[in-house]
Amino acid sequence: MITVKQVIVAPLNLFLKTLGVDVLHFWALLSAKLKIDFRRPPNSFQSAGKKQTLIKQLFIYAFLGAMVVFSLYRISDMMLQFSVFFTFLIVFEGTILLTEFTGVLFDENENQILLPRPVSSRTLLLVRLVHILVYMSYIAITLSLPFAIYLAINHGLLSVAFIIGVLLCAWFTLILAVGFYMSLSKFVSAERFKDVLNYFQIALAVVIMASYQLVPHFMEGANVESLMFKQAWWAYLLPSAWFAGLTKVIGGLAVSSDWVYAATALCVSLLGSVLLIRKLSSGFTSIISESGTGIQREVKPVEIKSAKGWKNKLLSILCISEVEQTGWRLTMSHIRGDRKLKQQVYPMFAYSLIMVVAFLKPEINDFSAYIQELATSSKYLLFVLTGFFGTLGVGVIPFTDTPKASWIYEMAATNKKYHIQSGAVKAMLFTFFLPLQLLYLIPIIWIWGFAVLPYVFLGSGLSVVLAILLVRIQNNPLPFSQGREMVNKGEYTLRMFLGMLMVGVIIGLVYLVSLAHMGVGIGLCVVMPLFISLSYRTIRNR
Repeated sequence: MITVKQVIVAPLNLFLKTLGVDVLHFWALLSAKLKIDFRRPPNSFQSAGKKQTLIKQLFIYAFLGAMVVFSLYRISDMMLQFSVFFTFLIVFEGTILLTEFTGVLFDENENQILLPRPVSSRTLLLVRLVHILVYMSYIAITLSLPFAIYLAINHGLLSVAFIIGVLLCAWFTLILAVGFYMSLSKFVSAERFKDVLNYFQIALAVVIMASYQLVPHFMEGANVESLMFKQAWWAYLLPSAWFAGLTKVIGGLAVSSDWVYAATALCVSLLGSVLLIRKLSSGFTSIISESGTGIQREVKPVEIKSAKGWKNKLLSILCISEVEQTGWRLTMSHIRGDRKLKQQVYPMFAYSLIMVVAFLKPEINDFSAYIQELATSSKYLLFVLTGFFGTLGVGVIPFTDTPKASWIYEMAATNKKYHIQSGAVKAMLFTFFLPLQLLYLIPIIWIWGFAVLPYVFLGSGLSVVLAILLVRIQNNPLPFSQGREMVNKGEYTLRMFLGMLMVGVIIGLVYLVSLAHMGVGIGLCVVMPLFISLSYRTIRNR
């Protein structure tokens, strides 16, 4: 007797065969991957299980989606509403894909199991694409849920058509990025592929963030209620317009141009899938096999030296014990050699600079008058927010591609195990946070003078305290003791948004202090090192 499941799966199996994928291998591998994901112990949010962890992350994504709805409801033109939202969705999911899911796509941890077996490149690539799509779909639907509720209230079943467009948009974003990756692999050797990909990801992530932050500022001052979607020739080249038109077609609200957009969305998604799996997938197994053996850096043992030379003298001042110095040196070694760590942390410098431009909005035409006006404002506090990006590297300290070496933590003959973690946090803040703060002192002093420095130092100190306390509150594991696994996907981006909200509270507190006598700000700056020291103690005394 034919079951409902067989009826649903039969068309999918036919499509899989058309792509040249082994159906039995595909379903077996995908089922195994999804089961393993929810059987590993959770890391993020320290929840009781993977599903609870995922639900908590999705709740925050729903909140972000609600914030987008507050910006879109003022737009009266439905086509423009959909186009703006799908642009947001593509950018947001593309950012997460670039920063967090690429490691899943080219993961070499399964090589010893899969590569000796007769699993084709097409099958293996599609399994990983669908595996990633499951999580990207969760994120996409959750981000879209507030807007779908808004549509259901005002337009009824149009919300169902909107969700269909969202899912197809998530798949399009995935095949677009992976299609580029696989095209890139045709021009570079497998040994160098991940290195080239790493630099490209950093550059593209910066471009995406720059567009995401700067483009809306070009629209400021415009009458949003009167904006209309312009039916120009270049609009047919915009993916966001394709899925907006598709949503209107499925919802029964289409005009003639929407049919063209919808047909383009379907054709590009379908043909892109066929091209990616049938043509570009060749050599995928070679990429992951070479990446697992050809680009691993040689790890040299860390030699603990006595404090001599200015670097070691500085280290002896910053760290209270030799164990903490070991955590510092271990982290510095990873910063120099860990490619994925660079990929996650280095773009934050560029993000921070982009945020400065986005918030300050310099007037090029009358720059001198702009500077004079800026000097009378309190916008120097925005540098506290942009400087916070330098603390985000603390969140990636526990993760590495070689977590098996963490057994040494349990074997070490010391009762100061968490001094290693505090040393690692200090190394991250010294390497990424301090340079940003020193860089921003130049424009701050030039525009606002020395009088605002107590408040800038106070905000920076509170940001450091926040970063340290988050390590303790979230019970972060010891440095480089956890694998980069699916459980953490989406969490890094989530932490960035949550941290920015908390820094907003810090800015408000610093602004209130600035309204009081300057002596209050100076006094708080004097005691700030004590607060930072006590924060580090909460880590060491775990």
